[in-house]
Amino acid sequence: MGDSRLRMDEFDYELPPSAIAHVPAEPRDTARLLVDRGSCRTPEHLHVADLPSLLGPSDVLVVNETRVMPARLPLRKSTGGAVEVLLLEPLAAERDVVGEDSAAGLGNGWAALVRPSRRIAEGTALVSERDPQLSVVVGPRLDRQRRAVSVLAGGVPLGDVSQAALLERAGEAPLPPYIDPEATRRAIAQRAGLDNSDGEAARSVVAARYQTVYARSEGSAAAPTAGLHLTDRVLDALRSNGVTIAAVDLTVGLATFAPVTVEAADDHEMHTEHYRVPAATLEACAAAERVVAVGTTTVRALESAVRQPRLAGAADAADVCGWTDLFLRRGVEFTTVDALLTNFHLPRSSLLLLIDAFIGPRWRDLYRKALRDGYRFLSFGDAMLLQRSGSS
Repeated sequence: MGDSRLRMDEFDYELPPSAIAHVPAEPRDTARLLVDRGSCRTPEHLHVADLPSLLGPSDVLVVNETRVMPARLPLRKSTGGAVEVLLLEPLAAERDVVGEDSAAGLGNGWAALVRPSRRIAEGTALVSERDPQLSVVVGPRLDRQRRAVSVLAGGVPLGDVSQAALLERAGEAPLPPYIDPEATRRAIAQRAGLDNSDGEAARSVVAARYQTVYARSEGSAAAPTAGLHLTDRVLDALRSNGVTIAAVDLTVGLATFAPVTVEAADDHEMHTEHYRVPAATLEACAAAERVVAVGTTTVRALESAVRQPRLAGAADAADVCGWTDLFLRRGVEFTTVDALLTNFHLPRSSLLLLIDAFIGPRWRDLYRKALRDGYRFLSFGDAMLLQRSGSS
């Protein structure tokens, strides 16, 4: 009998390097928008600025208001060797997930990605290339990908996302690895009228562009990139049309951007991410004719919230928060989200599996059409508006 499990080679496609966007659209809402209204209708070619014409008073648009930290830290060993540390989440959060006993001895530091991890011994001290007041000590392995690290800024231990401002001089926006950071920095600095040689100013402008206009809740190691297209102008026009704008907070981490390295999708390990869905958002979604999620992280937050058991006797009007490792793939039912504003995703990624679960195999036709028509892909690329299969 053959293997009937979902295979990752079903989610492969040829992505030419020329299709990867290294510079975001400016203004943000001039990004192209491929509008899919279902398998029986021809997709439309619009722009994100046209979104208010596609939504109305019976719709609720839900955004992820998480804020990206300057989490990428270029560091040096005492020997001068370069090391990069990407902070993911405080280890206090790790204890919430794995329990006090499993996390004993981890200290008050961070879970992080360390590169090159194999050559960095436990106890190695690292210093910032940019901020002499910031140092990092690499600790034990947490799992195959993550290390524990402790961070000091001016002698003060950093153990909470509320202290993220102390990383601003030493750190930078954690752009995805497929983006050329120098090309991005030069282009964005030029647009802002800055001299690219002013590294700190250029990094600041890039960090602002890799942030949604509504970002509030500090803590993410990557941006909820579909939301990068939205502007105050678009949001104001949506409100004028009677669209309700609601928010969730999902802290973007490894569950969102970790590559799938196994051949069978069911064998992929989803890391946990913290989320919060306010009671007002749940009420707005329940009352709406159509729930439109901005980005896959918003989908995961909403679908996780409705799956979380409610405490007996708890008031209905209560925020839902917790940790989610929800893996949305073919065969999983969507209970809340009817439409999705999203970017074009990497081949063989968990995000592409979510798209397949949401609209079925027609994603392949949409991706082929987008590549043929010159749409730009991935985090700084263009967007799609997708209608869920089975949703009117």
